[in-house]
Amino acid sequence: MAKNKWGQNFLIQQEVVDSILQTADVKNGDFILEIGPGLGILTTAFLEHNADVIAVEIDPKLCEKLRKRFENEKKFTLMEMDAMELSPEALAGLIPAPAKVVANLPYNIATPLILRMLPVRNAWQSLTLMVQLEVAERICATPASGKIYGPLSLVGALGFKSTIIKKIPPESFKPVPKVDSALIRLIPHDSGLSSENENRFLKWSQLLFQQRRKTLMNGIRQHFPVWYQNHGDSLREFFGMRRPGTLNFTEWMNLFSDYMKIEQNEIR
Repeated sequence: MAKNKWGQNFLIQQEVVDSILQTADVKNGDFILEIGPGLGILTTAFLEHNADVIAVEIDPKLCEKLRKRFENEKKFTLMEMDAMELSPEALAGLIPAPAKVVANLPYNIATPLILRMLPVRNAWQSLTLMVQLEVAERICATPASGKIYGPLSLVGALGFKSTIIKKIPPESFKPVPKVDSALIRLIPHDSGLSSENENRFLKWSQLLFQQRRKTLMNGIRQHFPVWYQNHGDSLREFFGMRRPGTLNFTEWMNLFSDYMKIEQNEIR
């Protein structure tokens, strides 16, 4: 990984830029939010396709270079700020919806940024992101993927149709990172839950994933004792000795729906 203050690894290969443009289907009139434009290699490509670009950059030195490079570009707006300090609503409000998020993200903000965008994902037509390969694999994992399947996989499935487009080697960047990267595409979709219940689902499922080597029933007994005490027999009938990592997303959602119904009935 890069050793600079904000962890940037600047994209230097035009072939990868072309892959990003093709994946995001960047075209004339698109509104694009670019987080961490770096030296502007992707920004240049967006502007060449006549897209409107709002770029968010935290590094003052890079902002100075970007202002000089694109000073005559009317379709380029630079915002010198930390994207992670913006609320989800403020982030979505930076650019007219539906926009496209296209970015080579610093590794250290990829996961928290995706979580931040989750509740306002309807503002985005698509998210085409360069992230660390390990993060990409976790987001797109299923139970068949083994131990990488976990809470982040449920985030990916809850809010998006998530696809790894291609693996990107370290030499595509400068400074050269010590790990592989991956280009992923996230297409927002509706989970059927309110934003409040989505947040609740993620916290609830994360608790049950904490001891993934133990059975799901063990986690329910530990974290939701009343649920276990009152409904343990029916839960055992369906899940028996299964571990959290064996439940697919649909099973997680169905289990959460049952949990919510039972909790609401008990409150009454």
